[in-house]
Amino acid sequence: MPPPRPHDEPPPEPGPATPCIRQCCLDDADECIGCGRTLDEIRDWHSVDAAGRQAILDRASVRRDARRRRHDVGAG
Repeated sequence: MPPPRPHDEPPPEPGPATPCIRQCCLDDADECIGCGRTLDEIRDWHSVDAAGRQAILDRASVRRDARRRRHDVGAG
């Protein structure tokens, strides 16, 4: 649980929701095969602002697409 915020500090931005799809399993590169985030990105998710979350989502999307392409090539 995060520490309480001082009364004069604004609440965190809502930002994008977590991309977790409950298929959590890290590969050899510490990337989740479900959501595509790295272990560090998963750990840091709640401490970054909306722009940081969007950047994580963008990088995760690239990793998921690359994983899908590797899988498709290996299956064919």
